[in-house]
Amino acid sequence: MPGSLDGVGTGRPRRARWLFAAAVAFALVGGACGGPEYHYVKSTSDRTFVRVPSDWTLYDEDALLESSDESPESKEQFKELSWSVAFDASPKPSLDHVLTVSDHPTGLVQVRKLLPGQRDTFSLSDLRAVLLRFDPLSNEAQDDVEVLESKDITRGHLNGSELLLNLKTGDGDVVKWRQVALVDAALTRVHVLAISCDDECYSANEGAIDAVIDSWKVTER
Repeated sequence: MPGSLDGVGTGRPRRARWLFAAAVAFALVGGACGGPEYHYVKSTSDRTFVRVPSDWTLYDEDALLESSDESPESKEQFKELSWSVAFDASPKPSLDHVLTVSDHPTGLVQVRKLLPGQRDTFSLSDLRAVLLRFDPLSNEAQDDVEVLESKDITRGHLNGSELLLNLKTGDGDVVKWRQVALVDAALTRVHVLAISCDDECYSANEGAIDAVIDSWKVTER
């Protein structure tokens, strides 16, 4: 059974699903069509596209929002502000696996609109913290966060960062967390893709994880 991220950071919720629950709070439907080898997942309005293996399970708007405890009014607002699709490579998939200590790759691709008040102060540190709720490169990051790789990246008109982290749990498990986060020059939209699983899983599936990340495209507006 997958472990949890108990104790990742001071004052954070007891279970790893807070990572995913935070993202679900901004969830919106993702359109997908299946092919013989891949799911092709895209949002035409946000001009984003990603390809995942066809034997990985996708979670659309209904599944994402059903897992959220937010009010119906809040969920409608989330639909207006974002687009999200989650996925799980497990042969016995579950939303409970997503972005936790899973033994199969799981992940989330998300686009969020930034409100005018957010744009005034939005920084690269905020970008890195979109899903984790803390910046792993900041002085506030705890000893249970190990930064394996960190680099600034540019994809067309978007700038951001790519991270590979070890997130240590209260049970002594480790989540391998790969994240690419991007923002446009006008600070209107944040684009993020995160994939995680345990260390052994990541080593065994690194090629597939790289392929998903490399397939992720955001086109010019």
